Amino acid sequence: MADNWTDTLRSVEYVNNVTHELRQMPGILYPLAGSSDTYSAKSAEIEQRFAQLQLQKKTTRNGDTNNVDPSAQVRFIKKPGSSNVAPLLDRDDAHATKVDLKAPLVMETASAVRAYHDDQFLVGWWGNGWTGETGDTAVPFTAGNKIAHDFGGGSVGLTKAKLIELKRQLQKANVSFKMEKPIILLDADAESDLFNINEYVNFDFAGSKPLVDGELKPWMGFRFLQANLGDPVAYPNSAALFKPAAVNRLPVIVPSGIHRGVWVEFFGKIDVLPTKQYSEQIYAEAESAVVRTDEKKAWFIETKPVS
Repeated sequence: MADNWTDTLRSVEYVNNVTHELRQMPGILYPLAGSSDTYSAKSAEIEQRFAQLQLQKKTTRNGDTNNVDPSAQVRFIKKPGSSNVAPLLDRDDAHATKVDLKAPLVMETASAVRAYHDDQFLVGWWGNGWTGETGDTAVPFTAGNKIAHDFGGGSVGLTKAKLIELKRQLQKANVSFKMEKPIILLDADAESDLFNINEYVNFDFAGSKPLVDGELKPWMGFRFLQANLGDPVAYPNSAALFKPAAVNRLPVIVPSGIHRGVWVEFFGKIDVLPTKQYSEQIYAEAESAVVRTDEKKAWFIETKPVS
């Protein structure tokens, strides 16, 4: 048996327990992607999207077939580059640090990995899509796909009028509310706005009472999900995208218009470093990306909270 078998066993236990925790409790955002796949290449083709086809009426017997040459657009996903963290534990601390299931080190590592993948979800959703023959043509977010903060008069937060207009715009873009309910991400201010809409909380309109437990129930064909989008600790790379100026931007997620690629869901290892007085290095790494695949399905609502 190898001399370092106890270190190897500890490393395997750490990896297995973090992986188990991630499977038991995934992030709140990255599971929203309508499709996902694993990749190894720097760039990969996701799908080929054809223009809408239309059947033509048959006008003659034994006539020519109605052949058409449909236009198509290929979408790509690009490797983002991995992210990692590697805290060091002094030998004195390592002896007292457990890596079993639900141990603080395991839970904190799983939390960090979840936060990374959720942050990557928003970075990709706001970022460029990719198309072209080799996937190098950027497709920026459509600037006009928004409900302005002053829609309906005044500069205000989330309102019923904005939700009605959003639904109208999505239906014009052929988003089927019967096939999938769009998900609106709410920060604390927007959630408060929602609870102040009488028709949302009034039993006579909604048939249920969301304020009993404070849960966010579906309404008007939308689902709602609370996330502290402006927190730079929880979302270090995407928080600035939520509030680029004086207004907040609430993402409207239509799952079928989003693809998630995974290069590394989680890689972990515990190593003893002789050059660091044999301290333990607790290593964690992840790599994922999200891209839009249908620009008509990516919208946001502008709000301007009072506080």
